[in-house]
Amino acid sequence: MLITRHLEEPCPKCGVSGKYGNVNVGRNILNRGCNNCREWMRHPLPDIRKKVIYLDQFFLSHAFRDQEQPFIDAANRIKDMASRQLVVCPYSSVHTDETHLWRHEQQEDLYKFIKQTARGYQFNEAYEIKQEQMYRAFDAFRSETDIIHPIEECDAFREDIHRWDDYFWINIRPFLGDLEAMRQGKAAAIEGLVDLFPEWRKLTTSFEEDVNMEARGYGKSLLDQYLKMVVNVGTGSLNSYMEAPIDTMYVESLLHCDSSTMEIDDRLKRIGEFFSSPHFTNIPNVRISCGIFAVLRKMVKNGAYTNLANARRKLAGLFYDSECISVFGPYSDAIFIDRVMKQWCEDPEAMLLEPHDTKVYSVAGWDDFHSYLDSLEENYTDDIREALNLFYPGVYA
Repeated sequence: MLITRHLEEPCPKCGVSGKYGNVNVGRNILNRGCNNCREWMRHPLPDIRKKVIYLDQFFLSHAFRDQEQPFIDAANRIKDMASRQLVVCPYSSVHTDETHLWRHEQQEDLYKFIKQTARGYQFNEAYEIKQEQMYRAFDAFRSETDIIHPIEECDAFREDIHRWDDYFWINIRPFLGDLEAMRQGKAAAIEGLVDLFPEWRKLTTSFEEDVNMEARGYGKSLLDQYLKMVVNVGTGSLNSYMEAPIDTMYVESLLHCDSSTMEIDDRLKRIGEFFSSPHFTNIPNVRISCGIFAVLRKMVKNGAYTNLANARRKLAGLFYDSECISVFGPYSDAIFIDRVMKQWCEDPEAMLLEPHDTKVYSVAGWDDFHSYLDSLEENYTDDIREALNLFYPGVYA
């Protein structure tokens, strides 16, 4: 057997030293074994509840460069607290995309650093989380029940993140797709967004009206993309189905509901009505994302971003920022994002993550962030400390 952590003490069965130690951890059980007598021992570890902290690309990139002391100190502290099973900082599909769109020779080193910081823990793909939230909302819409959107951790993670880490995790290279097409799509999306600013400046709508307009526009785009794909397939372009945006799959999956009792036209009509309903607007990722763009609308109406060229540059990462905050933020106890996005999240009319009790931090408040980490140290109880001495012998004695 592979002994991961050899112990100085001899095997309690055969008495031989140097052959006995920790093997692995599974289901909060520390397994120990001896390569001399083949003895196998199981040590139960106490139940733990980690705090989930989402570190955005801004934080991780600065920590990776290892040049600015505030980032170095925070990253080292988080690494220590993660080792002590107090926090977990999963990486996401946004980290994967942003890292591999970065044209730099250290691209792979950065991605390795991000995964190591996460200790192998990963959020489900963004589209999977969105799909689960949408299913739940559509079921409520169909049954005409209350608009309640619970945040269920199983939507965001395939495995229990509140378990003791094992000594090893499997690293699988992601499927990246066409990176150049992704870069072009990102640039085109920002171009299209900024082109709307002159019309936005004429608006006299309220913040809540802007949120609803954004949600209706998003719902309409989902339906339009799906119908465009269907038309293309119907005219013989079979690749259109495989090449269609992932968003078209949301509509297709909703179409399966009641397929044996409703005609497809009626089901499409119902989906259109759902996309225009409060049930859709109040889906957590939709509400937060539309809130972010409603804050941007308000800023534009108040005179911001008059220089469109500068706006394109400053907002280059907006769609990724929006996705990490709206999709992964509600499943996190805290997020660390850049200064501007923190201000947007805490806009008095928006307070985007307040309903989910997610704390928001940025470089504008290092003391606040460390105070938060201080509060988590209260979870470092005697039973966890004793278990760590078994888990990492001699490290936390």
